[in-house]
Amino acid sequence: MKEGRTILEVLESFLKVELEDIRRYFGAEVPVRSRKKELVDRLAGYIVAKPAEWLGKMLERDLRLLARLVDAGPEVPLYLDYPDYPSVLETIRLLDSDTSDSSCRSVWISRDLYGIVAPHIHVVISKGEADGSFEMERAALGYLALYGVLRIEDFFDHMLDYWDSTQRQSLPEFSAMLYDSPVLKLCRFDHAGEHFIGSPNIYDPEAVLAGRKEFDFVKDMKAFTPMQAIEAGSGAPFFVFGLGTPEGKKLVQMLGNLGYSGDDLVREEHDIWMNAQMYGNDNAAEEIFACVTSKQDEILSFEDYNACMEIVASYANSLPKWLLSGYSADEAKCLKVILQPDEDQLGAMVRRNPLLGLFVPPAAADSPCPCGSGFSYKLCHGRLLN
Repeated sequence: MKEGRTILEVLESFLKVELEDIRRYFGAEVPVRSRKKELVDRLAGYIVAKPAEWLGKMLERDLRLLARLVDAGPEVPLYLDYPDYPSVLETIRLLDSDTSDSSCRSVWISRDLYGIVAPHIHVVISKGEADGSFEMERAALGYLALYGVLRIEDFFDHMLDYWDSTQRQSLPEFSAMLYDSPVLKLCRFDHAGEHFIGSPNIYDPEAVLAGRKEFDFVKDMKAFTPMQAIEAGSGAPFFVFGLGTPEGKKLVQMLGNLGYSGDDLVREEHDIWMNAQMYGNDNAAEEIFACVTSKQDEILSFEDYNACMEIVASYANSLPKWLLSGYSADEAKCLKVILQPDEDQLGAMVRRNPLLGLFVPPAAADSPCPCGSGFSYKLCHGRLLN
């Protein structure tokens, strides 16, 4: 919301069809076939008069972002990473944001909205934790993060597995909560006459369905436990998975040694998983190793650099892939991330560490370089120093 704009003015900027989507998402009661002016008036009145109700219909991620903004104060910006998908509040412009900086966006809450939600936001979050709706949402998002795209009936089967493991509510109560979940409202789509649901991290879920046809030897979906789904679906929008595995533990230690911590650490872990999904695209090979290449000035040897790259590749190959219905590249023995050296980076490292080039004997062009870098001689000392 730009400075000085009211909620009414923000809503007036939308087309009527967009206002209908907002009304359905928030569950506002508006007469059928309302004119746009009446729709705007009623939606604005609903947002002002019933904040506890519409806040209760939002994703946990949006609520926690809103709580941070309320705690910071009206018109105080937070500087945040760009997520894979925006918050609903930013999409419908109830929150202000500035995206002119490509490295981060600033987000803040207007005084108008602050006065409406500040008395309620922490109460709504406490309720979501207590009644189990947040955990259910994490499980739902987790199954979608693990599989990418699911037929709606398969999604419900997985969610029934989750309910059976907890039974925090009766089955009718759980079903009602699930059907009213913002995950279903935001992530459902139709394709070729069938009903699907896809991860919000996926820009084009239909491309995942098309891509799976190339790997039709994968006949079933990998089984995940409800606890694994909750692990995968926590921390939205920056989902991570498998950090407790041998590959994940090595990755966490390596990233810590490179200086990553807190939100930066989570973001790097998440980006490796997401970029591993698209491995084979033009930019994926570069981006999947960005956590290492961006720190190359701090890595003192070829051996250390190559070890870091190997850790990233090993972790990426152990993660569930959408095109493989949840199986990893290691399990399916395809779509594996394989290291290929970047010659410019090798040259830069040699220039920073010229002593590495001393006393390296000649070798066959395609054999491993005697310096121990792990690269071929022709791409290492055979090209750069001898």
